[in-house]
Amino acid sequence: MPSCYQIVTRSTEWNAHNADGMILNVDGSSLGNHGISGFGGLHRKDDGVWYCCFAGNIGFSNILHVELLAIYHGLRIAWEFGLLDLLCYSDSKSAIKLIKESRFSRDWRVKVVHTLRKGNACAYYLVKLGASSSEAYQSFAAPPDGIIILLLADASRISFSR
Repeated sequence: MPSCYQIVTRSTEWNAHNADGMILNVDGSSLGNHGISGFGGLHRKDDGVWYCCFAGNIGFSNILHVELLAIYHGLRIAWEFGLLDLLCYSDSKSAIKLIKESRFSRDWRVKVVHTLRKGNACAYYLVKLGASSSEAYQSFAAPPDGIIILLLADASRISFSR
């Protein structure tokens, strides 16, 4: 390889962006467009400490639908628990655009921002858990076993190549 070429490695990590409130990470996925679809999300503090999570399987759908469903459930849970200062991460720019164009009719501070999938690993894990489940919706009182190592990586600010 000629010396004028450089290999640039980029990395990403879960980032709370100095948020003062809770962090909501959400994701949705379809196995192919209009395939078996799952969604999931989790709430945690800005230091990465887990608060609650959810996942579900909605059968056959499209990616935008499940992304919006994940945001909906995450915001619904936040409202029910009184989490009124929230930073929501999604890897769907289309869903974020739709959310930002709407107005929240409740008295809370919610900011919806884009993240890369590698920075959203815990939510992606929950999507796969939801898609493989027969449950349309489930919440978890404790972190599912498989997500614990991902939570630790996020809280430790471990970077992943993208």
